[in-house]
Amino acid sequence: MACHTLVRTMCLMAGGEHVTRALKFTVDVSPAQERMLRSYCGAARFSFNWALGQVKDNLVVRAAERDTGVPEEALTPAVSWSKYSLRKQFNACKAEVAPWSGDVAKHCFDTGINQAAEALRNWSDSRSGRRKGGRVGFPSFRSRKRPMQSVSFVELNHQLSWLHESRHAVRLMLPQTLAQTKNHHVRDKAQHLVWIHTIESTRRLYRLVEEGKASIQKVTFSYRGGRWQVSFQVRYQLAHAPLPKPRRLLGDIVGVDMGVKHLATLSHPVPGLCDETGHVANPRALHEQLTRLRRLDRRISRCQPVSKNRAKLLDRRARLHGQIAKTRALYLHTMANALAGGFAVVAIEDLNVKAMASRKRRLGRQLADAAMGEFRRILSYKIADDGHRLVVVDRFYPSSKTCSDCGAVKAKLPLHVRVFDCETCGVSIDRDVNAAHNIEREAIRLLAHHPSQEGVAGLRPETRNADSRLRQTDQGDLAAAAA
Repeated sequence: MACHTLVRTMCLMAGGEHVTRALKFTVDVSPAQERMLRSYCGAARFSFNWALGQVKDNLVVRAAERDTGVPEEALTPAVSWSKYSLRKQFNACKAEVAPWSGDVAKHCFDTGINQAAEALRNWSDSRSGRRKGGRVGFPSFRSRKRPMQSVSFVELNHQLSWLHESRHAVRLMLPQTLAQTKNHHVRDKAQHLVWIHTIESTRRLYRLVEEGKASIQKVTFSYRGGRWQVSFQVRYQLAHAPLPKPRRLLGDIVGVDMGVKHLATLSHPVPGLCDETGHVANPRALHEQLTRLRRLDRRISRCQPVSKNRAKLLDRRARLHGQIAKTRALYLHTMANALAGGFAVVAIEDLNVKAMASRKRRLGRQLADAAMGEFRRILSYKIADDGHRLVVVDRFYPSSKTCSDCGAVKAKLPLHVRVFDCETCGVSIDRDVNAAHNIEREAIRLLAHHPSQEGVAGLRPETRNADSRLRQTDQGDLAAAAA
C-alpha cells in the first residue's frame, strides 16, 4: 500500500476545497536507471551550488564595497534571489558552465535552482523576523557525498503519461539528445530506461487521474533509506467539505501524554493499542539496532576513503536507517489512526522537544527515537480528515505535577519518580497516567471556554495568588465540547 502523507496545503478555493497530498511509492531501479538518476541528482546539485555561489559572491562584493566607503547608489547591482531570475541567469550561461547539459533533462537544473531560491528565502525571512521558529543560517554548498538526493519533474499537460498501463511502472524523463536521437540502436536501448518498476501498485492514483478527479503537480525521485522512491504531488478538488467519518464507540475525548518509557499514555485505554492502564509500548526502533549500527560504523572507519567495500557498507547502513524509520512510522501511524478515528477530541501537549533533547545526550537520542514531533504532525492531518478536533495544551501546564483527583500541585517532581503520591488526598497513581488525565481535563476546560477555537490552545487565565490548580469541571461541558 502506498504511503499517504499530507503536504501541509489545504486551501479553500471558489467552487470547492482543494487538497494537495503526496503519494509515495518504492521503486526497483536497474543499474542503468540508477546511474541515470544519480546523474540527474548531480545536475541538480550543480545548479544549486552555482546559484548559491552567484548570490554569495555578490553579497561579498557589496559588503567589501561598503567597507571601503562606496556610496549605496554606486554599489554593484544586487542579484535577485527569485527562482525565475536565477533560472534566467543560468540558462544564459548554461552552455559555458555546463557544456554537458544535454546529457541530462532540463528539469534537473530547475530542481537545483528552485531549492537554492527557497533556501535563500528562508534565510532572509529568518534574518528579518518574518519566519517563525529557530534561526536559519545561510545555505551551504552541497557535496556529492550528501546521503539524500532528489530530482523533481513538472509536466501538467500529459497527466497519464507518468503512469504505465500495467499500474506497476513510472515514467522517467530522458534527455532530449537521447529521446530525439535518430540512431535506432540508441533509441531502442533508451526505451529500457523510460519505465521504472514500482513495488506497490499505482492503480488508485491511475484511476483518479484517468477520471479527472486529480492532477499530478510534481513528480520527485529521491534516494532515502538506501532505496529509491518516487513521490507524486497530487491536487484534487472536493465539491463539499469533508464530512466526519462515523465515530467508533471508543469515547468522546482522550488525553495523550507522550513519553520515553512508554510511547504514549492514554487517559482511556484502547483495546489492541495499549494495556489496561493506557500505556502504549515504545518500539525503540533505533535502540534495538544500535549494536548493528555501531558494528557497521567500526567497519566503515577501517575502510579506505574511496573503495568498493566502503560504498557497500554505506549502502547497508543507509538501508538499516531506512528500516528503522519505517518501523517507527508504522507504530506512529497505527496509533494516530486509532486516536483520530476513535475519539471526537484528542488532547496532547505542546512539547518543546528541541529544548528537552538538548539537556542530556542519551535523553536526546531517546526523544528522537520516540519522534514526538512527527507523531503530532501525523495526528494533525489524520484528525482533520476524520472531521474531529485536536486540542494542544500549553507546554507550561503542569500536567505531571498536578493531582488528577484533587487538583493539588506539587512544587517539584523529579523525572526519575515514576509514581505520583499526593500529599493532600493520599492518592497514588502512575505518573504518566496522572498526566494523561490532567491533559484531558484541561482540554475539556479549554473547549468549554473557547468552543470555536481550533488548533493550539492558549494560556490558561491566571487566578488569584497565582493558584494554578484546576477547578472542578462540569461534566455537562464535555458533551457540548465534543458536539
